[in-house]
Amino acid sequence: MTMTDKFFLCYFETTRDCNLACKYCMSRPETPVSAPELSTEEARTLVLDELAKVSSNMAVAFSGGECLLRDDIYTLLAHTASRGMYSFVNTNGKMLVQTDAVRRCRDATGGRVIFVLPFNSIDAESNRSSRDDDTSTVMQATEVCRREGTDYFFLLTISKENLDTLAPTVQFLKMNRVPMLRAPFVPRGSGMGYVDLFFDADDMKRVIHPALTSSPLSAISYTPFFADPDALEATWKTYGVKIEGLGCQAGRSFAAVGAEGNVAPCVQLLDSTAVVGNVRQTPLSELIARHPTFQALRQRRENLKGRCGICRYRESCGGCRALAHYRSGDLFAEDPTCFFEPKDRQSRCDLEAMQTVQVEKFVEYLKYNKPWNVLF
Repeated sequence: MTMTDKFFLCYFETTRDCNLACKYCMSRPETPVSAPELSTEEARTLVLDELAKVSSNMAVAFSGGECLLRDDIYTLLAHTASRGMYSFVNTNGKMLVQTDAVRRCRDATGGRVIFVLPFNSIDAESNRSSRDDDTSTVMQATEVCRREGTDYFFLLTISKENLDTLAPTVQFLKMNRVPMLRAPFVPRGSGMGYVDLFFDADDMKRVIHPALTSSPLSAISYTPFFADPDALEATWKTYGVKIEGLGCQAGRSFAAVGAEGNVAPCVQLLDSTAVVGNVRQTPLSELIARHPTFQALRQRRENLKGRCGICRYRESCGGCRALAHYRSGDLFAEDPTCFFEPKDRQSRCDLEAMQTVQVEKFVEYLKYNKPWNVLF
């Protein structure tokens, strides 16, 4: 993998500390970790400086725990900006409301910052059941962001627990023109105690997929994704968008670094057997470029198995690699939550035409709205 201008995002879980006690926090370990968290200097040299070697269009998503609890977070944000990279700050919003964190993040990055706020349900009690907080904190945080002139979007973690409110939640975000990123619940960290919250293919077909496809601004990473692969390529060229594609980006334009330096193709796969190494032993840029797992994920046309392996959409979708791993132990197995049953590589889903139109709307939004047109 050589330096490119394609967008690449690294999730950096800087700490496991948090100021909330979310029921299935996926970064809180079930057992004590055996190594200290990366120091300021290690974070700078072993993560941020290494990422600057991966792409000229790089962004870092700082998360945790609660990344804003780190004493050096503004130093790390400033260093990220000095290397020409955007910062995404994944936060539960509490410190955005209670402190001057928004302004300090903005100043440290020279404005190259986007806040990522958790919003699992428009229903306050449903949101509280998973987030240890109702929706008021996040909504106050958005007001602070608007007042300070900083961008934000919402992260929605989907499990069986919030299926009943998913559709109105997505519609609320759509009406307010707020981009959203969906994340599937996986049994990582404290989530290991809630495996019954795994959604399945029936949930996907009946509830999740119809809700997500109702909003073009949810298109960035969800699977299953049935847009025409050829039309996607044409759309990228028409708008000059610098992204590799949609669907699962694990190992392709995503990588993740844990608080203790472990590296995985996706943040959902940290603390799992899919970890490929540690930045204290191997340079991060080398792991991303040369580790066999990352290389195989970039060549998923040849490496996916089961239904994903014969699917027409294996490039434009690829199935969720995290869900495949947690359900089968195989990172390249078919996505267990997909409801499409292809007979061969020519089989077309009857949702293809609709999904292709949704992509065009989404890419048009990226092209004409800041900061997305800067990144993509």
